[in-house]
Amino acid sequence: MPTPEPLMKLTMMRRMVVLTTTVLVSVGLYSIINHFLVPREVSRTLETSIDTMVPFNPNGMFFYGGIYAVALSPACLVLDRRLLMRCALGFGILLALAVPFWLLWPVTVPRSPLEGDGLLLWGVAFVRWADPPMNCFPSMHVGETVLAAYFCARMDRRVGIAVGLFAAGVWWSTMAIDQHWFVDGLVGAGLALGVGHAVLAVRPLPRVAFTAASPVRMLWAFALYVTMFTALALPWWMGWATAGDLRALTP
Repeated sequence: MPTPEPLMKLTMMRRMVVLTTTVLVSVGLYSIINHFLVPREVSRTLETSIDTMVPFNPNGMFFYGGIYAVALSPACLVLDRRLLMRCALGFGILLALAVPFWLLWPVTVPRSPLEGDGLLLWGVAFVRWADPPMNCFPSMHVGETVLAAYFCARMDRRVGIAVGLFAAGVWWSTMAIDQHWFVDGLVGAGLALGVGHAVLAVRPLPRVAFTAASPVRMLWAFALYVTMFTALALPWWMGWATAGDLRALTP
């Protein structure tokens, strides 16, 4: 009887290096293309009847603000370094598939005017300033959260379902705050599921590699969510962001 392959344990240092590299490459490439390489005169839109049924709703920031925490959630569960590297590879391939669309077939989303003041409106205004509506198709906000849910589900089905439900909320939020069309999210989710399956199907890992840590570790992702939401809200809470500042941030 063959001896089962052992778990290839993951050190905290390797985990942090992979996480940091993945985030910097993803956010950096996305931002460079969005701010400097896509023409500002983009007029292509992909509106469907579903988009018309989703009104502007600043409460979408509760989901939209958790994108990076959700995208990094597989790193909270993974215990095997081979699986961590496959996850990182999956996110890299997903990003690489999106880049040609952003550069050669850019899509934009008209944005509803922001009126009034408030914490959530401040958040929407900040997002609009930091993330112009140029890299819309396919949506990496949806794609990365769906991919995270897929990887989590391969380790712990219950956690995967929970992350998947949050990813669905992110998809809704991208339409609710005028960041993406429904089709952007649909294609992003489809690419994510295809990439997730492919990177785990080619040269399959042994079953032990999918051993999951305790779901309690998902508190790391929750802590990141709270930290990022607090950092975004701090200028408004402290009175540094006035209604005039909010309007100035809005394109």
